[in-house]
Amino acid sequence: MRWYLPVLLGLLLSALALPVLAAEGNRIGYVTFGEARIQLVDGDARVEVDYSLDPGMKLIILFFGSGDLQKKIERSLNFPSARPEEVGLAHAVFTVDRAAEDYGDHAYWFPAHSFGVTFPEVEVKAPGITHSYTDTRDIPRGFGYFSP
Repeated sequence: MRWYLPVLLGLLLSALALPVLAAEGNRIGYVTFGEARIQLVDGDARVEVDYSLDPGMKLIILFFGSGDLQKKIERSLNFPSARPEEVGLAHAVFTVDRAAEDYGDHAYWFPAHSFGVTFPEVEVKAPGITHSYTDTRDIPRGFGYFSP
């Protein structure tokens, strides 16, 4: 009857041991990151990120919540003011206030940015402009844009 307790405890202990393997390439602990998409609207950003979890972690997250997963995603994005809108088992959405500098008259500057992991693909969209990066840990140069 109580065979599930040792199994659950084993899964939990393995989840705690996995962060030792942390931030290597596109991984932080038990999370492997895929594509990131940044949509700039005025000076704010909507950041979407896709990822996969190591086997068994979905069950642990369902039981114990997504707090640790959210922290790992925030660490990977490296936007200090990021606020979660949605954190799922394969996809998350964050809002970043003032991600770009406002120069007035609807002119903005999105500065260079470094992520906490290497993303296989990053797409940054602003009104009238799209930048795509492959296997990158950085957006090496900032760029300006105008918002309608």
